[in-house]
Amino acid sequence: MSLQAWKIGLLLVFVTTCLAGADASGRWTGTLVEINSDGSASSPEPALLVLKQDGAKLTGTAGPDDGSQRPIKNGKAENGNLSFEISPVEGAIMRFTLTHDGDAIKGDVHGESPDGKRTGKLDLKRTK
Repeated sequence: MSLQAWKIGLLLVFVTTCLAGADASGRWTGTLVEINSDGSASSPEPALLVLKQDGAKLTGTAGPDDGSQRPIKNGKAENGNLSFEISPVEGAIMRFTLTHDGDAIKGDVHGESPDGKRTGKLDLKRTK
């Protein structure tokens, strides 16, 4: 193998590894903290995402635990930015605007329901 071919092969391995690292697919666990209207934070609640990324398309489920997962709708993954929605109960919607960096996902959650609007902060780590 020539030195030139070896360098090209090494570059391809590096690029493939970098692109694979940007994939948000996997199981993510952590916490969701609701931000109260006065700016104070509630006690952390458990959060679980099970994501599958295929290019810019993001699918999967989200919820507090394995028994309460809801399907993701309108999921997008672009340049480390993730966005999607879930409907935890009839008439409610939660919108997620997150940043994926390696084995961490963090960001904002905005919810709307007949009871009003809510906001929160999500902080997750990859577990699988």
